[in-house]
Amino acid sequence: MAPPRLKEVVYTLSPFNQNVMTQMIKNVPEAAHRKIKENWIDAGFFAIAPIVGTIWYANSFIEKEKLHHRF
Repeated sequence: MAPPRLKEVVYTLSPFNQNVMTQMIKNVPEAAHRKIKENWIDAGFFAIAPIVGTIWYANSFIEKEKLHHRF
């Protein structure tokens, strides 16, 4: 019994097609805006909260450093 022949699928792009990625790049701002609009709670929690927390910690550290010599 002979083994079955395997078929292969080959995907190629035409060398004359220069605008393969332009559609994806063009839609990035709209897609990002839509994702942030749909998931604003997650975006706020994972993007804004760490920035605010870092600034708050840095300001607190600077104030403690200023007052360190008083005690």
